[in-house]
Amino acid sequence: MPPVLGGCSSHNSCIAFRAPAEDLDDWAAAGCTGWSAADVFPLYRRLENNDAPGDHHGRTGPVKLRTLKGADPCGTALLEACAQAGIPTVGFNTGTTVGRGANWFQINSDENYVRQSSSVAYLHPVMGKRRNVEVRTGVRAKKLVLDGRRCVGAEYLDPDLIHARTVRARREVIVFCGAIDSPKLQMLSGIGPAEQLREVGVEVVVDAAGVGENLQDHPEGVIMWEARQPMTTMSSQWCQAGIFYDTEPGLDQPDLMFHYASVPFDMNTARHGYPTSENALCLTPNVTRAKSRGTVRLRTRDYRDKPTVDPQSFTHEHTHEHEVRVMTYGLRLARRIAAQPALGGWAGAELAPGPDVWTGVHHDDDDRREVRGPAEGRRLRTRLRGRCSRASCTYASP
Repeated sequence: MPPVLGGCSSHNSCIAFRAPAEDLDDWAAAGCTGWSAADVFPLYRRLENNDAPGDHHGRTGPVKLRTLKGADPCGTALLEACAQAGIPTVGFNTGTTVGRGANWFQINSDENYVRQSSSVAYLHPVMGKRRNVEVRTGVRAKKLVLDGRRCVGAEYLDPDLIHARTVRARREVIVFCGAIDSPKLQMLSGIGPAEQLREVGVEVVVDAAGVGENLQDHPEGVIMWEARQPMTTMSSQWCQAGIFYDTEPGLDQPDLMFHYASVPFDMNTARHGYPTSENALCLTPNVTRAKSRGTVRLRTRDYRDKPTVDPQSFTHEHTHEHEVRVMTYGLRLARRIAAQPALGGWAGAELAPGPDVWTGVHHDDDDRREVRGPAEGRRLRTRLRGRCSRASCTYASP
């Protein structure tokens, strides 16, 4: 996906979901001043224009949020199946963390179901109207302009892909290029781990070991069934409902989440030879609190080259068992939901990973956990990294 105004709020699912208060408080306790639930929740109220009940919601903010009406019959059956499996239908964004529950999502859209991205909500209303706002699109950042150790601007390439230009700031420069391109731009500018920068021929300005480290993502798997009835073609988006679950006692927030999708998510399964269908439904188990940490590295010093990204999901020697356990728990739970009477008229043959793949846990000679099916003995770790980890499939360069 090329860069676009609004970032992922312009091209990812329109899902409006507040972060768990407990997660935010953990950030604050770790040293992120200003990121506690008490600090952040008032900002949610200020930014939103929400149609859901409750005094904790804002009514006058620029971002319009709407509650889905549940027009997808298979999605409705899914929520009934969740209830039959012991997962209650609960309200989302009520101000209370959902440890276990399912429902339709709220989405960022106006009353006509037009996506309300951050650019639509904040930039579009002022573009061409404010003298201190100029948006330049179609350009590519090459590097930051430094005055000693102070950033004073940026160099970028014109849309003609030939001419470079420089913009300078009077007060401050904000680097906001996302989790991948922000460290890439810093490293191209000489800010990063000195040894790695020298390896690709970048002059070191600031030896900052943390740049490109601690990449965190949520590994996402997929389990897909052929639908016994025609799936809806009139939904507001593909992922309209979600499920949250606590896989062990004593958790203050869920460690497992599913998106429900009314379309086949076969972009990774089909390339590995798994069967697919144009009429399918999916659940996507997510490890919401993954412990693995990945890296972003420069491939070369050429700003046009993609960086090397390794999410390292399911690989850390001290943490991969947590992620494997939660993911396999999610696959088992998804199958239990699909087996409930309410989904009997919808969930047909399991297409991926397939009914021959079971989620028993074994130990091999080097004491790594495995999940095997009777027909093939691949490690789940390899299978997830090759097919299910959204981070590796979306970001990894060939």
